[in-house]
Amino acid sequence: MLVDPLDLATWRGSGVLLMGGFLGPERLREVRRWVDEIEALPGGEDGLLQYDETTGDGFSVRCRTENIVPCHDGMRALLTRGALIDIASTLLGEPAVLYKEKINYKQSGGAGFAPHQDAPAYPFVRCTITCMIAIDDSTTDNGCLDIVEGMHHDPLPTDDVGCIPAYLAEILPWKSVPVRAGSLLWFNWYVPHRSGANISPHRRRAIYLTYNAASDGDHRHHYYQEKRHRLAAGTDRISLIGHFTGDSHVSTQDTQESV
Repeated sequence: MLVDPLDLATWRGSGVLLMGGFLGPERLREVRRWVDEIEALPGGEDGLLQYDETTGDGFSVRCRTENIVPCHDGMRALLTRGALIDIASTLLGEPAVLYKEKINYKQSGGAGFAPHQDAPAYPFVRCTITCMIAIDDSTTDNGCLDIVEGMHHDPLPTDDVGCIPAYLAEILPWKSVPVRAGSLLWFNWYVPHRSGANISPHRRRAIYLTYNAASDGDHRHHYYQEKRHRLAAGTDRISLIGHFTGDSHVSTQDTQESV
């Protein structure tokens, strides 16, 4: 999949690009099967990081998986070779490397994410771009992303957990971005974004891939080393900033046993 010149102009002007139909029906079914396989793995296997949240009804459900590449051949090929890395390189303007990867599950009743920019959570590099692959339709009911277009050049102030302060978030021109399953949503690390809780009866899964310019080096190992260091220090945050609005905890067990 090539980036159309008009799409490239949109990207440069807004810091956001929606690309429909990346995964066809058969490929989407395959990737959904991979996501199911990864969700069911216990945390700690090949460095896999599994996070659960406790929902309002008291159930513990999986909310995120990270460090997927070492433990799944199919996903590793999809995320590090071929069209996705080519698109990332075009949008960055130079060869790209994978910085980090995660799956957000957002089960029914699952929490959302407070307004933030990605930059405070991504050390070691000068810039990153992120690609969301919608595994299920992302809608306003199940907590799709809200973004602010055109504010992708500079960092904003942050509060004590690394998020955009409430006084500023309240006046930003937020735009909801529903995304059909199989489509891609790209955004720059300075694009303000947030998402609400999943108030629908169905889960909403999405893969999030973050790439940096190869000229900054390959820091994927450094990122996960820092993540494990902070987890060992006793934090259960699912990120290096405190943007997740739910009650999260690191899991070393198969979540399905606790539901």
